Amino acid sequence: MGEVYRAKDPRLGRDVAVKVLPASFSNDPDRLRRFEQEARAAGILNHPNITAVYDVGSFDGAPYVVTELLDGETLRSRLAGGPLAPRRAIDYAIQIAHGLAAAHEKGIVHRDLKPENLFVTKDGRVKILDFGLAKLTQPEKAGPQTSLPTETAGTEPGVVLGTLGYMSPEQVRGRAADARSDIFAFGAILYEMLSGKRAFHRDTAADTMSAILREEPPDLSSTNRQVSPALDRIIRHCLEKDPEARFHSAHDLAFQLQATSAEESVAPSAVAPRSARIRPGLLVLGAIAVILAVALAALLARPTRPGHPLQLVRFAIPVPPGTTYSPGEVSRGVSISPDGTRVVVEAFSNGRRHLFLRPLDSEKFTEIEGTAGASAHFWSPDSRFIAFFADGKLKKIPADGGPPEELCTADFQVVGTWNREGTILFAGISPPSIYRVSDKGGEAVRILTADPSRREVALIWPHFLPDGRRFLYQASRGEIEARDLRVSQLDSKESRSVGQLHSRIEYAPPGYLLYAREGALFAQPFDERKAVFNGEPRLLADSVHYFYGPSHAAFSVSQTGTVTYQTARQPTRLVWVDRTGKEIGALGQPSVTSGFRISADGARVAEAIVDPKTGTADVWVFELERGVSTRLHSNAVDEKSPVWSADGSRVLYRSDHRGPPDLYEITVGAPGSERLVLRDPGVQQPEDVSRDGRLLVYLNDTQATAEIRLLPITGGAKPLEWLRIAFNVSSPRFSPDGRWIAYESDESGTPEIYVALTDGAGEKKRLSPAGGRQPRWRGDGKELDYVAADGFVMAVPVTPGVRLEAGPPVSLFRVETDVENYEVMPDGNRFLVSTRLEKSPESPIRVIVNWTAALKKDR
Repeated sequence: MGEVYRAKDPRLGRDVAVKVLPASFSNDPDRLRRFEQEARAAGILNHPNITAVYDVGSFDGAPYVVTELLDGETLRSRLAGGPLAPRRAIDYAIQIAHGLAAAHEKGIVHRDLKPENLFVTKDGRVKILDFGLAKLTQPEKAGPQTSLPTETAGTEPGVVLGTLGYMSPEQVRGRAADARSDIFAFGAILYEMLSGKRAFHRDTAADTMSAILREEPPDLSSTNRQVSPALDRIIRHCLEKDPEARFHSAHDLAFQLQATSAEESVAPSAVAPRSARIRPGLLVLGAIAVILAVALAALLARPTRPGHPLQLVRFAIPVPPGTTYSPGEVSRGVSISPDGTRVVVEAFSNGRRHLFLRPLDSEKFTEIEGTAGASAHFWSPDSRFIAFFADGKLKKIPADGGPPEELCTADFQVVGTWNREGTILFAGISPPSIYRVSDKGGEAVRILTADPSRREVALIWPHFLPDGRRFLYQASRGEIEARDLRVSQLDSKESRSVGQLHSRIEYAPPGYLLYAREGALFAQPFDERKAVFNGEPRLLADSVHYFYGPSHAAFSVSQTGTVTYQTARQPTRLVWVDRTGKEIGALGQPSVTSGFRISADGARVAEAIVDPKTGTADVWVFELERGVSTRLHSNAVDEKSPVWSADGSRVLYRSDHRGPPDLYEITVGAPGSERLVLRDPGVQQPEDVSRDGRLLVYLNDTQATAEIRLLPITGGAKPLEWLRIAFNVSSPRFSPDGRWIAYESDESGTPEIYVALTDGAGEKKRLSPAGGRQPRWRGDGKELDYVAADGFVMAVPVTPGVRLEAGPPVSLFRVETDVENYEVMPDGNRFLVSTRLEKSPESPIRVIVNWTAALKKDR
């Protein structure tokens, strides 16, 4: 269909593949349709086992698509050497099944799955290629849907699409294909991986089609005696002629394969040929062999130390009861103690973040008293203490309970590292530096500062190597174009590059660095004495929570073989509801969102949509009347929290274009018009623009304090401090007449809604009697809405003017799933609400026990 070129992406300094439809074929409507369909289908898929699409477009009339550049070979090339070992074939099959499941969840059927469209990278990852024949469907059940229309071309009865030999019976008959057609092709591919022969290959096309419709492939046991009956049954189940008799989902298929994988790893060669005759004497020997095998397995399964079995175990941990689990961009989220016995989770309770501890051999979480406001926690190497940042201080607290102890002042720091000699390192941003302090307390001393000659703008994520003297850290260089993993040591200003890496790292025995890449968690062999990588990365988990801006990946590894991590954020729905909470429509498609805002005239919505694979957000504008959307930019940086200018011509947002987020604006409909509005230490986040367009209210967050500031938009005046208190404040909003600012503060112990005069005169007034978050004004200023502690959206009648008068709040509605975020239309009759897709979503906290066993399965 196209020509593929190797190319260089100058923005991120990476090699990519560019697939171009030759200009000579651009006038062929069918070729062009298939090419565009491939690009659009693959572009909305986000999964480690599906080739990533970075960009699509057209140049001189030739359409193109930019994808990741893969290093390895197709499965067809791999099969040229004969059948694969069962363990290897199952591993590939599980990865393919996971990729198909991700595509099917988006309503996409591949329809042309074959060994040529499966690529095996050098690190053992399988990637599904070429969605050129993909059919976009609309699943019957509710769930994530693509915004693309159903493609009908080539799906009418009588039209045969696919590759002969891997087509399902329904495709051969020219009938519509669904997910079960991909499962049939999957079965044919797995059969070929294990046997080295194609399942339905015949001398002529007609005979091959007849075989697909009427015949069964030869018995696998006749070609590969190592194949277990369970695996044979899975293949037969995939290759059923009737779609109803096959696996109904790739998720179910992957689950069965994983179960079979565990069986295969025990004794794959113990499956005897069906035709073999077993003599009585051999039965006795066989029984003895089984007993010895069981005894050997028991010995191997004995823990290396109490509570740490050798067998690979994966499981989820529920979030602490009564809390909201939503870690921030630099908060740890979840961690495992170095001895691998206890998990700590950062979760919100009564509006503030606290630490909760749970032993792995217990089902109960316990709140650690004295950790209100805690963030970015980390463990002492002996697992006795937990350090964390709160109230502008670095603190430590005994894991078994006790009062916290302040160690030093720390403004806007991220997760630190602690060695056995009692030295703690942590990162600061003003100026970008690595600091050192004793675990007994004292003044923090700067030991490493960003090097201007290398264009460094941030030094973050320090992590001690086992010797306790040398440490790794990440240096971000110039406009976040490149990020170096560097190594330095205590009492030295020198450092050297280890390699480019866009993720925080952790070292783990017996010699690996763990990090995130493309939304997945990897382990890569690492020689800690030489501080160099010495092997290829290996996949541990295919979904890990990741923020691109600070390179934060939410995982933790113990010294005893246990990993904890948080899965990637799940998409949410933007729905329209009336004042009773009745759903009356939807906006766009489910996505991971990082802020949205309705324009003052109610005609448009600006939304920051996150790519879970890269962790970056881009701002989109939705035209409500026309039902179209436009992407304002696609930079390889994080752009979020959009706010409309008063006249609706511009969108202000926060971006980490030059390091920690600053304030920018862009003119709608004018690509390339991005402009820096304000750059200050800390994180700058826009919140609202006054109706007259004179003032921007924004948050300045240094982690030590969160200030509400005002910025005169015209005249070049400097920012004005509006509110600075020793409590958490957020969500400031101007009243429509600009006289008042409503905001959220937890100064009473729980978040409440307050209003105060914009000019700073007079006293503030509290409007929420029993907890409240996210204040929103109605367009006429006569109503203020907020979310109460019980999740209900409340409305407070307001009489604006010189003296704001407020009545008692009235309950409006509560949607079935919690309100993640919301906005109100100017007339107050409709609300745009972000809600979860599932009423009871699965916990995002995961644990892997004996994670190195996952690496051995690939060998």
